[in-house]
Amino acid sequence: MLIKSTNVNNARLMDFYQVMSLTAGYLSKENIAALQLTTVTTEFNAAFASLDKALKQAQKTGYTESIIAADEARDNIFTGFTSSLRGMTRFPDAEIAQSAQKLMVVTEKYGQGITRLPQREESAALTNMVSELQNVENTPLLQQTGLALWVQKLADANRAFDELYANRTEKEAEFIVQLTRTERANMQAAFEKLVRAIEAYAFINGEAAYKPLADKINTEIGNVKQATKARATLNQNKTKTAETKS
Repeated sequence: MLIKSTNVNNARLMDFYQVMSLTAGYLSKENIAALQLTTVTTEFNAAFASLDKALKQAQKTGYTESIIAADEARDNIFTGFTSSLRGMTRFPDAEIAQSAQKLMVVTEKYGQGITRLPQREESAALTNMVSELQNVENTPLLQQTGLALWVQKLADANRAFDELYANRTEKEAEFIVQLTRTERANMQAAFEKLVRAIEAYAFINGEAAYKPLADKINTEIGNVKQATKARATLNQNKTKTAETKS
């Protein structure tokens, strides 16, 4: 089978939404008519539009406002940091300017579009970037350029977002799930129908034309499953810690 799994039933709603959103984006870049996927793609997009509408309605309740605010806060800090870093590369002291240029080599590895990534991917990218900026080699450069505080603020804001995202109350989660339950079920059904069509036409027409799309879908499903597994392990560890203390 080209697509290994369609099972994202245990994924959090936002993770599920991101998989469907990314899949819709991938479909928009394919020659759907040539792949003979026009009908199932139309049904998929209609289901996604309905899910998107329900989720936006949920966001208007205020339950997710704190998460949106935390995301914006870390984005603003990241923008301020990168702007300051670029400025320091033109500092009159050549040694300080060179230190800033070395730090910029690190940040540029992660791209300029970090703040446009899906939330969980942005968290991972920022965590890795901050870790690299604060390693033994780069810490002196941060201190020399006066940017150490910016990076620490970015680390704190990213951590605050992650904690808020992970620890939303059961009441909030239940409310959003109830509001979107039907739409999520319809979306899952449309997704499974899309995958069955991909598999069927790949069998008939050959896998080559369908493999790039299938590989992208596999990657997104794998990312969500990994995040779900990691979250479950974290919860188990928290439970064990609490039991040990009690």
